[in-house]
Amino acid sequence: MCRMECRHNNTTAMKEGFMEWKIVEIVASPDSGTIFGKVETPYGLNYILWFKGDYYVRPGEIVTMTETGMLINHRRQRVWIAQAMPYSSIRWLGFRMKNECPGNRHDGSQRCDRELPCQFKHCPFGLTHSPPESYYTSEINFHEQKFY
Repeated sequence: MCRMECRHNNTTAMKEGFMEWKIVEIVASPDSGTIFGKVETPYGLNYILWFKGDYYVRPGEIVTMTETGMLINHRRQRVWIAQAMPYSSIRWLGFRMKNECPGNRHDGSQRCDRELPCQFKHCPFGLTHSPPESYYTSEINFHEQKFY
């Protein structure tokens, strides 16, 4: 839980509050099966949170840290924050460039064309996996069907 200090008329009072972030943008890392989220506080501060777990956070969701744990949109999810770091545009660009996930491109495609193995059980962007098929594989299958 976060304690905030309130100053009013030169008196100091302690007010209990909760830490809250709004997810602005995400970058999926298919190599680690984790999500990096650019988040913003109600005070306009930006951070990068590294999420691990079975739930994939999405832009627009609200992450709240309470005395009993973490909530996403007021619900418990199977996810935790592995690390938090201050936001910088250079750092965020580095995360985007290092993580080759078709969903990170936001090109409107519904298919995942990633050839390398992906650590996500389910695609965080809802894409269906369709690795490019080799010409030789389709030729061999075509010729095998002719002979049977």
